[in-house]
Amino acid sequence: MKIILIGAGRIGSAVAFCLAKAGHDVAVVARGARLAALSRDGAIVAVDGQRMPVKVEAAFDPAIPYDLAIVTVPEHQLAPLLPALSASRANTILLMFNTFQGTEPYRTLVGAERFAFGFPNMSAYLVDQRLRFRVDGPGMVTTMSNAVLAKRFKEAGMPCEVEDDMDAFLRSHVALVVPLFLAALLTWRRATQLTWSEARQLEVAWTEGFELVRGLGHTPKPRVLATLLHMPSFARTGVLWLLSRSRPVKDLGEFGPTETRALIDAMAAAGPGKTPRLLALRP
Repeated sequence: MKIILIGAGRIGSAVAFCLAKAGHDVAVVARGARLAALSRDGAIVAVDGQRMPVKVEAAFDPAIPYDLAIVTVPEHQLAPLLPALSASRANTILLMFNTFQGTEPYRTLVGAERFAFGFPNMSAYLVDQRLRFRVDGPGMVTTMSNAVLAKRFKEAGMPCEVEDDMDAFLRSHVALVVPLFLAALLTWRRATQLTWSEARQLEVAWTEGFELVRGLGHTPKPRVLATLLHMPSFARTGVLWLLSRSRPVKDLGEFGPTETRALIDAMAAAGPGKTPRLLALRP
């Protein structure tokens, strides 16, 4: 396939690396220091020295008829790109980012016949512009609305499953991760770990978020969340307290508060008056 990937940060670079390794013709759109590094190397370079050659672009050209355009730009940075996506000649447009507002605005923008949404569940970091990543670890399964693309991702070494109700999945995921983002932001630059009192406040926000998901008519997904939601409050608090001490959660603080703020604002907009605890904790 002829693929353009817009947003060559840590997740976008991991996806592009795997697709290029699988033999696809991959171009990436980047900016700033990432654009400079990719242009210099002509490839995505992993921390172990592996190099995966890709074409490098400073901007997305909507006139080029790609087979697939993948967007991994965070939703709060997406607005300037929307006109080009709407005008794009790409056969399929796959969006991959956190969102609470739902998929319908994007489906309408690009057309239902070529719209797809996916959520990448993988571990990826940029270390001095080199990629450290894993896409096939325990529980790492990308969720996709499109069965054909799910097959392509599997062939490229990225475990993938198809989800018929992406809005339920995406909103559930935001409700799950926002308190974890908040935990990371609280502890990222301080010597002490999350306290039990802080974990209790975040557990209340967790509950509030999932109640909002249900209030919007969704059953939280994936099903494994049912185990978490059926736990008593003190047990969920303990889960948050423990997760906040894990390296993957603590490292989320590196990315700053902007996405967390945007997601909380989207939750508040979806349920006016339903998110007082989340708004109180907004960084």
